[in-house]
Amino acid sequence: MPPSGLKSRLYGWSGIQIGKRVHLSPGVYIADGYRSNLVELQDQCVLSPYVVLVPSSHPNTSFLAEKWQVSKRAKITIGRGAWVGAGAVILPGVTVGEGAIIGANAVVRSDVAPYEIAAGVPAKRVGDVRDKPQVQS
Repeated sequence: MPPSGLKSRLYGWSGIQIGKRVHLSPGVYIADGYRSNLVELQDQCVLSPYVVLVPSSHPNTSFLAEKWQVSKRAKITIGRGAWVGAGAVILPGVTVGEGAIIGANAVVRSDVAPYEIAAGVPAKRVGDVRDKPQVQS
């Protein structure tokens, strides 16, 4: 996979909105978001290795599609300065707020407020970035 800067440009050309100084780690996968403006990565956000963004979800069989109408297609927004941990999955329609942190391997199916820390399957609020003590050197 190309370095983060090149990946950002390639994704940008495909219709994904990418802000300044966005970091895309190796293995980041954006499923079915191309040419549709369904993914927005705001300035300075970080997607750790093997993060998966799923802006469009649908069954692979017509039987399931007809019976339950479970298809969903909605924009994913990762806010300014947000950090998405390794292996996390972000589902359709989710907004991760500014400065929020998503724990590794979380499955995020609803919005995460600015500066909130969310983790787990499904992801739930476990803290607030502003409550954590600052590390001093």
